[in-house]
Amino acid sequence: MKISAGHEKTAEAASEILKIGGNAVDAAIAAFFASFVAEPCMSSAGGGAFANVLFDGQVRLYDFFCQTPRYKRPVSEVNFFPITVDFGDTTEDFHVGHGSVAVPGAIAGAFALHRDFGSIPMRELVQPAMEFAKNGIDLVPFQALDLKLLEPIFRVSPLSISTFFDENGQIKKAGSLHHVPKIADFLDFISREGEKAFYFGEIARKIVETQQTQGGYLTREDFEKYQVIIRQPLSFAYNNHQILTNPLPSTGGSLMALMMMNLEKVTENHSSKEYILNLHNMLEKVADFGKLPADLAKALTKNLKKHTSKHGSTTHFNVVDKDGNAVSLTSTNGEGNGHYIDNTEMMLNNMLGEAALVPEGFHNWQTDIRLSSMMAPTLVLDAQHQFKATIGTGGAGRIPSMIMQFLHLLLDYNLSPLDAVEAPRVHLSGNHFNIEKIGFEALPQSKAIGRR
Repeated sequence: MKISAGHEKTAEAASEILKIGGNAVDAAIAAFFASFVAEPCMSSAGGGAFANVLFDGQVRLYDFFCQTPRYKRPVSEVNFFPITVDFGDTTEDFHVGHGSVAVPGAIAGAFALHRDFGSIPMRELVQPAMEFAKNGIDLVPFQALDLKLLEPIFRVSPLSISTFFDENGQIKKAGSLHHVPKIADFLDFISREGEKAFYFGEIARKIVETQQTQGGYLTREDFEKYQVIIRQPLSFAYNNHQILTNPLPSTGGSLMALMMMNLEKVTENHSSKEYILNLHNMLEKVADFGKLPADLAKALTKNLKKHTSKHGSTTHFNVVDKDGNAVSLTSTNGEGNGHYIDNTEMMLNNMLGEAALVPEGFHNWQTDIRLSSMMAPTLVLDAQHQFKATIGTGGAGRIPSMIMQFLHLLLDYNLSPLDAVEAPRVHLSGNHFNIEKIGFEALPQSKAIGRR
């Protein structure tokens, strides 16, 4: 049994369920709910996710990402405005407000997974998250940093100020207690009443009432018609392994696959200049989309041009159980829209305010379609079609290249998963080529070995 997650409490929730005999999907559902408490900047009942599931030898991709509203209203009526986030060396605008909310899929996805694979009652799967919410958890440095970056968004709502700011009006720092008892009440309610309480009942009614009176798009029909989509993963062979990842309409998996189609091993030393230059040359080549059909190249081009954000409010976790079943789940709430699901302490998403997700421009999105994403939860099977690895990450436009580099190190250089994760990564953005941790000139040279 193995678990990796963006927060120790997310991982702890999964571990508790595995210890009492739950399978990987049971544990993933518990971890997903726990992330609402432990990772509030990144995961919420008001957001969406993708789960890549290997169960009894079969792989399915569960798409419970956010959906565009079925109806538009005059832009002059829409509550939609920019918030400037200061990264120190630069600033960036994110758009929030009631008009930035797409239909959330998180709760529908959790229940779909439970219907298909769950072996433990939902009432038990919410217990770890409920305990964390009722008792409170300490903010870890990474979550505290994210709160600080998104402080202008968390100042929009009085509820945020009471939850995430101290008595002096300062955003809470690492080590501060994060106490959200209303999330516990929400999870208790949902576990007893089921997903219909969210999409057909009181929760939908309250969200829609606020949306319709305060400048949002969502209607009751948006909630009642929302569906989880089960897809066949994008599958391709690489170095005697099978890679399974997020397919279209999301573009992250396709872009990662394209990178690996153009990848070659040119040196035995993954810490050398030759290794870094090889990655650089491949990324430049992929920027032209030379091997793709025109429609896919067009889709990737539109999305990639928009994926320039320095901030990726996305989290990921992996769970593998004793029987080799595995779940790779990536979740996001965007930056959050600044407003909360009534009486829950969980913020709604701002997906319609994410430039990368609406490449035709704000308010020009198509109605009633599943939004695209760079998120790419990925599974790897060996030559005997047995589980080898699971991987995913946050990071907005960097997601495909981060996963590609992990797989390159794991499958071509036989690094352990931990060493592959901790190895310096590179990223190409326009004319900027970034190398983590170490300067290029400090890297040794090695003798090239030719094409693989």
